[in-house]
Order: sequence, then C-alpha cells, then structure tokens
Amino acid sequence: MQRRSIDGLSASIPMYALGAIFLVPLTIGVLLVSTNASQNDQANQISRDVVSMYAQGMDFSQSANQNIAIRVAERLGMKSGDGVLILTKLRVVHDSDCASKAGCTNRGHAVIVQRYVMGNAALRQSSFGTPPGVDAATGNIPNWANDVAARAQDFSPDLKSGEYTYAAECYLMSPESHTGVYSRVIY
Repeated sequence: MQRRSIDGLSASIPMYALGAIFLVPLTIGVLLVSTNASQNDQANQISRDVVSMYAQGMDFSQSANQNIAIRVAERLGMKSGDGVLILTKLRVVHDSDCASKAGCTNRGHAVIVQRYVMGNAALRQSSFGTPPGVDAATGNIPNWANDVAARAQDFSPDLKSGEYTYAAECYLMSPESHTGVYSRVIY
C-alpha cells in the first residue's frame, strides 16, 4: 500500500474548503426552508380547524370556546406568545342593511362585522384591516353599515344580501429565522 505524499494532501485541503463554502450554507438553507414549510403546514391546519368551528356557529365571545381554539392551536404548534389567531366575520352591505338610501356609506362594500383575536396580538394585524371600536364582550363591530373604518381590505365583495363569510388568519413566529409564517383560510 502506497502512502500519499504531503503534496497530494496539501492540494486536496483547498478543494475540501472550497466545497464546504458551498455545502454549509446550502445545508443551513435546506434546514430553514424545511422548518418554515413545517410551520406553514401547522398554520394552515390551525386556520382550517378554527375557521370551521367559527363558521359552524361556535361563539368565540365565550372564554371557554376561545380556550378550545387556543388548545387546538397549541396542539398544532402555536406556543404561548409565539403566535396569533385572528377570526373575522365579513359581509357585504346591501340596501336591505341600510335604514335609508342616503345614510349608508358602506353600501356595496365588504365590511368586518365581527372580530376575535387570540394569542399575541402584537405580532401581526389582520390583512382585512383593524376596525376600531370592537365590542370586547361580543366581538361585534358597532355600526358596520356606516363606519368606513369597518371596510374590509383585500376582500372581493361578491356576497349576496344576508350572506356571511368567515376567515381565520394564523401567524406563527419562527425562532430560527426571526420571521414568521402567515396563513389565511376563508370559509
């Protein structure tokens, strides 16, 4: 068996170092992407589960029902303080919602009629907007037919009179990348 010469060994070290320059960042990137993909799946599952409960009539103004939603979210990966869950009930204002033809500023616009925020609300606001004056006891938005601040952003107004749609938004912090993962489900 023949031994390698010192010259052969010294020539291969720069090649391994050059290879490591590309492989180490690539490996770290793959790990971060797979972690974010896993968190994205968790955020989607939380949104789907909770919006389904909301659309089926679960009253999230009751703290017991909010605790159920938080337990569902924790079971699926939302740790305390590392996520926020925002539930929104939307509708389009039609003539039947207005007391008079002249006094209905939101006619034809999608509006937020109910909002619940669970978890760390400081992490992210809703992409539908954040109307002021949400009744803390019921989650209802008073005077949604006339309050311009209740208009929903990023939502197409194609609902018929009296129809509602329900949305859940979930945002989970990712400690590895110092960013977060956002999911939105409309039901």
